[in-house]
Amino acid sequence: MRNIVLMLVAVLVAGCASMNDAMTPSISITKDDFDGSLIVRQPPVSSSSSLSEGWHTLGFEWNQKNPDTIFITAGTNGTVNITDVAFNADGQVISSIKPASTITEYGQWSTRRFSMSWEDFLKVASAKSVKMKVVRINDYTVSSFGPEHSGAIVNTKIQPFVEKVVELKSTSGK
Repeated sequence: MRNIVLMLVAVLVAGCASMNDAMTPSISITKDDFDGSLIVRQPPVSSSSSLSEGWHTLGFEWNQKNPDTIFITAGTNGTVNITDVAFNADGQVISSIKPASTITEYGQWSTRRFSMSWEDFLKVASAKSVKMKVVRINDYTVSSFGPEHSGAIVNTKIQPFVEKVVELKSTSGK
């Protein structure tokens, strides 16, 4: 009987891990069909550490043909127009982030694509405390992530992304 209970617990734990992975996708590496360049992509995941702050998502992408640029996808709940995004990484405000899409896309989340420098992205990725500001037409909301803010799923996704990009940048000589 004890062995059956242990097996059921093992199946339940494995099922929960699979469900969590399915709900929080990890990085993927693809080859661009047009020019053969490699693309590392982390789909948007929660970048909010608690329910009391803005409900945000954050995804990121690196493309071998633009090695010093990171494309981010910022999202928020509801049907709203996202006009801007900024980060406060350990007290350093990073706001030189440019829109990379013409309009906000609407779906389960409202999302918009932006571009920022690899250097600025590394500041965000290595910060202990990050505040993410998503600007809408008439207001903005703030979420937090980083080691000082447990609960944000993006905390577990950002380092594997950085490691893969660093590896690919070093092998491609860029």
